[in-house]
Amino acid sequence: MLESRLPTQYSSDPIRQFDLTRDLDPVADLIELCFPTHADPDGQSYVREMRKTAREIRMFDRLAGLSSQYPGRSPGFVWEENGQVIGNLSLVPMMKDGRRINLLANVAVHPQHRRRGIANKLTQHALKALHQRNEREVWLQVRDDNPPAIQLYRSFGFTEQAIRTTWRMRPDERNSLPKSPTTHCLAGRWLKRDWAAQRAWLDAAYPANLHWNLPLKIERFSTDLLQLTSNILEGTPIKHWSVKVDGKFQGVITWQRSNTYANNLWLAFPIENEAEVLPVCLSQVLRQLPQRHPLSIDYPRDRCAEQLARVGFKEFRTLIWMAYWL
Repeated sequence: MLESRLPTQYSSDPIRQFDLTRDLDPVADLIELCFPTHADPDGQSYVREMRKTAREIRMFDRLAGLSSQYPGRSPGFVWEENGQVIGNLSLVPMMKDGRRINLLANVAVHPQHRRRGIANKLTQHALKALHQRNEREVWLQVRDDNPPAIQLYRSFGFTEQAIRTTWRMRPDERNSLPKSPTTHCLAGRWLKRDWAAQRAWLDAAYPANLHWNLPLKIERFSTDLLQLTSNILEGTPIKHWSVKVDGKFQGVITWQRSNTYANNLWLAFPIENEAEVLPVCLSQVLRQLPQRHPLSIDYPRDRCAEQLARVGFKEFRTLIWMAYWL
């Protein structure tokens, strides 16, 4: 399908390689204009970092000509007309299962210039460039409420790999749930013997082919003293709570500190009974956590959505993970 969609040579469209020395500020402006960064502290931080880097480049002039010196490792492409950047596509190199892949991101077109096929042509150009340098695997994430973008990527041959929802909660949004009158649920001390079942449930909720772009690092869950020390030194301590229902082990909730907006909670439960167990035991864990930092849960779309909302989590966004093999 790639060869049928892409010309053998680039067209005369005003597409050029992203230039670190001059494009950071205009692309940051474009991202702010096209994406809801006002509702995303991590997105705001990303844009601030872009502007900070742009200032440093202007101040020290150390990166002049960097993009032209390394054309094979371009961070993306822009569409420029009359000296104005009106379209952008970023290529982010990532490692997945020990090999290099690319994440296609920040596909943005100025609102006044939409419906001209700019996003389509930027995507064509990027895929052609990756194909020519033998980059064979491309991923992207697109919001589930953006049908035009979803259809665009499907037309190129991207296929859905997962649909996942990010849930967030501010400290003042926690709901305290009463104990179940029929089921005794307790979130308490985690034991090493719980790990085998926990790992199996984690693998079901967080498939291995997605780990490369999740802040979930299974090796950090180890109780090995060296790993525990490493977690503390790196500022990512972890705490587990084993969940028992009427004395029977039924799941694990893991808290992990993050250096982003929200700390992470990872849920490991058998899918057949988590809807009944999760609200009460999660409410118990929340009462034990300091109410100083927001919390985030990444979970398959629609899985325990009602239960997470009961506890106080709000749906932040749902992303479709798509992949294409050139």
